Amino acid sequence: MKFLGALTLSALFAVSFTSQAESSQPDVAACPGDFYSINMPGDAVQCQRFDDDMPASLVFHTPMENQQIIDWYKEAMPELDVVSQFNGRVVLAAQQNNIRVVISPDNDGSQIDLLVIDTLLARQ
Repeated sequence: MKFLGALTLSALFAVSFTSQAESSQPDVAACPGDFYSINMPGDAVQCQRFDDDMPASLVFHTPMENQQIIDWYKEAMPELDVVSQFNGRVVLAAQQNNIRVVISPDNDGSQIDLLVIDTLLARQ
């Protein structure tokens, strides 16, 4: 009987720890076509929005390599220029510095962090 009690207790702990681990994961949503005024590539996945307040941000992954996504953003949004490069990360920004796109190498592509600083840009 003690064995069944210990087994039940360990199963309850396992369920509790699993629930805590799952709840600590960030919310991942379907990726939008754009984020405020920033274009999004069609292959964007694992989107995480942080836009309850300004500045607003969105993080996603793309299978494109860094240079491919830099070229994509420069074509899709010609107002963006490379303003910083450090440790493999590249920062693109608009002249008014109200939009920033941070591109970082990731295992199978790139991680993109979008930041909208100016609330006048909000379209959502």
